[in-house]
Amino acid sequence: MAAPVFLSYAWEDMSEVDALDTMLRLRGVPVWRDRRAMRWGGYNEDLVRRVIKDEASGFVLYLTKEALESSFVTDVELRAMDVRRQADQAFYGGAVFRGYGVGAGKDAVHTRTGIDIGATLGSRVEERALLGDLRGAANEIMREYVGSQWTTGPLTVSLETRDPLPVANPALVHLSLAPPLMHDPDEYDVAVWDEQILPALDDLQQGLHTVTLARPLCERVIEVEGASHLSAALALGYAFREPTRWSLRIRHFGNLWETRRERGELEGWEVVPRAGSGSSGDLVVMIHITADVTNAVRASAGGIARAELHIRPPGGAHRHSLDAGTANSAAAGIAQEIREARDTYGPQETRLYMAAPWPFAAILGWHLGSVGPLVMHEASLGRDSYRVSFVLR
Repeated sequence: MAAPVFLSYAWEDMSEVDALDTMLRLRGVPVWRDRRAMRWGGYNEDLVRRVIKDEASGFVLYLTKEALESSFVTDVELRAMDVRRQADQAFYGGAVFRGYGVGAGKDAVHTRTGIDIGATLGSRVEERALLGDLRGAANEIMREYVGSQWTTGPLTVSLETRDPLPVANPALVHLSLAPPLMHDPDEYDVAVWDEQILPALDDLQQGLHTVTLARPLCERVIEVEGASHLSAALALGYAFREPTRWSLRIRHFGNLWETRRERGELEGWEVVPRAGSGSSGDLVVMIHITADVTNAVRASAGGIARAELHIRPPGGAHRHSLDAGTANSAAAGIAQEIREARDTYGPQETRLYMAAPWPFAAILGWHLGSVGPLVMHEASLGRDSYRVSFVLR
């Protein structure tokens, strides 16, 4: 299993800790919390001590006055943290200071418990900039977690967008995007992309970059397993796109899909660009790999099209029309076709609709570094219409 971060807090601070917890999950950090682990019973001191002593990679205290008044925090969790830290130099500990400066918060903890919480994280959270400060704290914790766990080789990632990931998953990074995402795309607010998911992926990419600068044996390769909506796969590929010098290796049903710089090749594919019904508007790109998306796109209100670009694999759309060996050259070719269509028609934006294996969406995202503003659409659960997910700029 992964070595999660133990999150210590007072239950009175639940709403703010929930927000921090979500930010950590979206940045790939596995988190151990009593709220999840002890949902059906009371507080289990033995379980908490065991997790801190044997399973957690680090300890984060959400420090408030209420936390210092909690005997669970001061007498059980902080003391277990202190014992583990003294026995294990790799174990990191620190606090997110809410209502305290870093120095004053450390003094308050020491006065109450005799323990030096340290300033490993040193993140301060204030009411006037709460979400921004929590994001900063989440990024500090993410860098500390990854830096302690990733020492060599590729980075292992588990990606899930329909169900929460269990802490027991062995991947180092847990990209657990559900919630806010759900199995049915119509059930979540599209604002979560711009407000939560896309910023988190950008922060993760920058945090991992920082780790690789300090750890030369860490390869700039992400090995991914799991299951994903096409939108999330495309966003992941785009966050770690070719100019960032990252590569993706995706294991899916026994096959390895990987990104690499390669000449675009669409020999045998049907590529049909045509002018739309208006002199202005967007370029509508329809990628029909596992299914023909034309009718579903027509059922989705998207406005007048400046032009359409239809892309179909050899033999037409079906489940086995694309394999891992040709996916990379196909993605490079599709990205080039989008660039050429934009140059020809001069659209305001590009609207992307696709039916494809999710690893291919990630590989396509890796190649989309210079295609202008692109609006990604996700198919409904019934595959009979599409809705907007996000805009890549």
